[in-house]
Amino acid sequence: MNSSPDPQKPVLVTNARRSILNPILLLASLFIVLVVLKMGSAVVGPILFFVFLSILIIPIYNGLKQRVSSGLALVIMLLGVTGVFIGLFWLVAASFSKLVSELPAYHLDFQSQTEALAQWLQTLQISPEVVDQVREALFGVVTRMTVGFLSTTVSMITMGIMALIALAFIMLESEAFSRRLHRGLGDGSDLLHRMEIFQKSLFGYVMARVKLNFITGAGVFIMLLVFRVDYALLWSVLAFILSFIPYIGLLVAMIPPILLGTAESGVMTGAILAVGYFIINQVVEQVLEPRIVGTEMTLSPTLTLFSVIFWTWVLGGLGAMLAGPLAALTILLLASFDDTRWLAILFSSDDSPLVTGEMGGVQQEIPGS
Repeated sequence: MNSSPDPQKPVLVTNARRSILNPILLLASLFIVLVVLKMGSAVVGPILFFVFLSILIIPIYNGLKQRVSSGLALVIMLLGVTGVFIGLFWLVAASFSKLVSELPAYHLDFQSQTEALAQWLQTLQISPEVVDQVREALFGVVTRMTVGFLSTTVSMITMGIMALIALAFIMLESEAFSRRLHRGLGDGSDLLHRMEIFQKSLFGYVMARVKLNFITGAGVFIMLLVFRVDYALLWSVLAFILSFIPYIGLLVAMIPPILLGTAESGVMTGAILAVGYFIINQVVEQVLEPRIVGTEMTLSPTLTLFSVIFWTWVLGGLGAMLAGPLAALTILLLASFDDTRWLAILFSSDDSPLVTGEMGGVQQEIPGS
């Protein structure tokens, strides 16, 4: 019999080599991109912030244009964004400046309220100097965070002014840009379709996150009012904002009010506040999030946590705030290639709209769509 080689065999070998080479080239390209991002983080961070902000603002602007004229819609949007920035700046700057002036008194109260705890620790053969250093370091966290938040607020105001100018131009040109993009890529373009999926997914995710963070902030506000912790509104707003940072944000937001509550009412109050923060976080993240966000939009906790750590290293605090959207963008990019789609499924789910390209699972509708 004729034992000629199987004509399909060379094809299979070629495909095997291609499946190994493509991920290597993709990883090499990603490495180069990340080096550029790290080196240009001062510029890249604000640009990414403007891009994601425009993705959220433009659908609302388009929906508003269906009810009023384009010019009036633009004015309403700019006034609304300006009002939010001014309100947050007034609350944070005024509260923190007053807090700074009262820190010495709070420091003395903290030392007095923790004296019994310090004496108990000394009975465990812990040096009094070590105990004092620990107490100084603990309350020093409040001082450092206060100064840091004040400087961050100034930076946010500067970025806010730039964001207003950028948003004005983006909103004015959004309709023409969308039309040119459809004409350039074609209505049937897979890239265009995935860009629209990402916009709708991001909008739905952030709107759902806003609801969850509002519930978190409201719970924190009520709890702090019950225990009469000073600046309850400030700490609840801080919890709302920092809860955009997955897993880590609320842990950071709880430190100042717990230490302040300890200084005002004792160690037991501080412990109860810590438990209260934990309960609020668990109820919001474990019970409410699956219902509001939807299981189809849930990202892997491993990927989300890695994204927070990684983008904080690359872009700083702004990277931590953008970690969730950037994780969703990572899933979208992985799902765009056959060789990496399995990673997208691994870190999200096989029915995620970011993977399937279908928007059936997204519960949040975009205004005007």
